[in-house]
Amino acid sequence: MTASTGTLHGRLLEYAALSPDAPAVYYDTGVMTYGELDRRSALLAEQLVAEGARPGVPVGICVERTPDLFVAVLATLRSGACYLPLDPKYPGERLGFMKEDSGTRLILSTPASADRCPVGSKVLVLGGSGAAELRSGTAQAPAATAPADTAYVIYTSGSTGRPKAVPVRHSSCAAMLSEAGRIFAECDLSGVAAVTSICFDLAVMEIFVPLSRGGAVVLVESAVHLPESPHLNRVTHINSVPSVMASLLDGGSMPAGLRSVVLGGEAVRRRLVDRVYAETKVERVFNGYGPTEGTVFCTFKLVPSDESGEPSIGSPSSTARIHVLDDRLRPLPEGEAGELYLGGEGLAWGYLNRPGLTAERFVPDPQLVGERMYRTGDIGRFLPGGELEFVGRADHQVKVRGYRIELEEAESWLSGCPEVREAAVAVHARGGQQHTGSLVAYVVQDEPWAAAGNGEDLWSDEALQARITKRLSALLPDYMVPEKMVFLAELPVSPNGKLDRAALPEPPASAASETKEPASTPTEAALVELWAQLLDRDPQTIGVRDTFFDLGGDSLLLIRLAKQMTRRFGTRVGVSDLFRFREITSLAGWLDNRDGTEPDAVTEAKRRATARRALVRGRGRPSAD
Repeated sequence: MTASTGTLHGRLLEYAALSPDAPAVYYDTGVMTYGELDRRSALLAEQLVAEGARPGVPVGICVERTPDLFVAVLATLRSGACYLPLDPKYPGERLGFMKEDSGTRLILSTPASADRCPVGSKVLVLGGSGAAELRSGTAQAPAATAPADTAYVIYTSGSTGRPKAVPVRHSSCAAMLSEAGRIFAECDLSGVAAVTSICFDLAVMEIFVPLSRGGAVVLVESAVHLPESPHLNRVTHINSVPSVMASLLDGGSMPAGLRSVVLGGEAVRRRLVDRVYAETKVERVFNGYGPTEGTVFCTFKLVPSDESGEPSIGSPSSTARIHVLDDRLRPLPEGEAGELYLGGEGLAWGYLNRPGLTAERFVPDPQLVGERMYRTGDIGRFLPGGELEFVGRADHQVKVRGYRIELEEAESWLSGCPEVREAAVAVHARGGQQHTGSLVAYVVQDEPWAAAGNGEDLWSDEALQARITKRLSALLPDYMVPEKMVFLAELPVSPNGKLDRAALPEPPASAASETKEPASTPTEAALVELWAQLLDRDPQTIGVRDTFFDLGGDSLLLIRLAKQMTRRFGTRVGVSDLFRFREITSLAGWLDNRDGTEPDAVTEAKRRATARRALVRGRGRPSAD
């Protein structure tokens, strides 16, 4: 096996040598060529080696979503080390745990993110004074990377209350890239949207599949920012979770040149696939499945436009062995559901520093002596023809907007709050739409419940929820913080004394009171009406100091909000604008000062306000008799 075929980055370097002037990364303010990526990463790799980087040594990557991110990742791989993603947006305590647990002592960062790096490690700052990549080329050459070396370490949610690390080998990555080359052989990868944080393994496919085939990556902050990319017309391929894809479609924000889509991370429904084919010029929609422990994906299904029924997750890839087994590890016949077990070239060796958990989840394969297989916790069945149908989960792992969450971890952090005696977390869909699911926490207070609940079985407490949420937000990534909290006298339990999740009640509707800060300008009034419609709220409960997220909105709904505002106000509004101007009052001020013209929505709001005042005046007049 050659270096290029046995490592994650080998093919990329081959293309860089052959076509140094070809575009590799499109970003908001420019383009990075393969040659520039090659040169900068080579010099930085040299500095990393001088600092002790070598095979088996993790290097933290705490870099915002700029081309420096690609330079840092590639330089780490070239040094022989493995990279540990450290998202600057994560809470400091989470980053500190990941650094300590992995033994990371060297971190790459930038001037914009250096203050987010965990303490206790040496930080090399790219682009700052004494920038790492400006060193001369006379230092010791990096050690040759072997296929068995670790390429990256990714932390996933853990059922024990703390995240667990999955080290993935270069050989597993190389096998994945080879299989992806076969699957996407007919796809145009000249512009693959990079929308996923490198803390999730889908980013590995977004970055290295196109760059290992001479294609390019279109880098954006996140999927919701994709419509605002100046390179939107270059996007030909998107990897996305179904919830994000549905929001992009709702917002009418699909790139005109998009030709292929990979959906995964959540159950893929026929209705969504039909929408993609009907509302875009996409020629191929794939359904992919696979846990982080299996190196990005282990099954793929090309879902044709004329197929009926819900899509399967496809057939096992060449990198995977998949078994459907009963609780005694016996193979189940076609059509009978059982737990999915995964083996093959893409399988990780286990969890970092978790021998007990590794032994529990990575078990001997009874059909292949000396081989192991991973207990996925997923339930599935083989269909006629060899395809697999995903049925559900055997444990309490969930997916919310594509994020993998162990409910036990969320519950553990929640129970650690001083206000909480017991807690449970569940997923509830908004408006009956599964792709809009959100986390709901059920909390038993650490004080007599009757006083807080006034004798009710369940109740809301916005002030207490705000305190708990603030504490959790300092400890957990945003996607793990429950959006709603329900307070109970006690959690429901089964006859054997365990939590009865099926008996957790539906969250009560929020009893929002009228705001004390109502709209005072026509633009504010127009925004209140629009937000109320989108969030299904009474306009009188929305104040000008409220933010969209305070009122129950999320980043996916921002796409629809931006589209509706653009249409109603007659001026282009982007998601980034909604992040800059979060309160109605600041957003209204920005809209009013963009130009001297009055948006149609403001004119209409004035007309309705005048009509309402006339009606009130009419009701207040004395009767004629």
